[in-house]
Amino acid sequence: MLTVIIFLAALGALTAGLAGYLAARRTGSTENVDGLLAEQERSAQARAARASFSSIAMHSTHGLTTDLLGKYDK
Repeated sequence: MLTVIIFLAALGALTAGLAGYLAARRTGSTENVDGLLAEQERSAQARAARASFSSIAMHSTHGLTTDLLGKYDK
């Protein structure tokens, strides 16, 4: 029973430490211009990827439509 309590305490401490580290990292500002430019470029790439892989973009492509399917049946 004592080992379970120690394990849960260690797991809780690890979780709290990781959450604190990630929260501090997220709120930290970029140190220099190069880092800021890299962040802006990655944000733009992510925005473009979200737009190009959205369901609207995928379903509005010009592939075979139901009107053309009968044309290729022989």
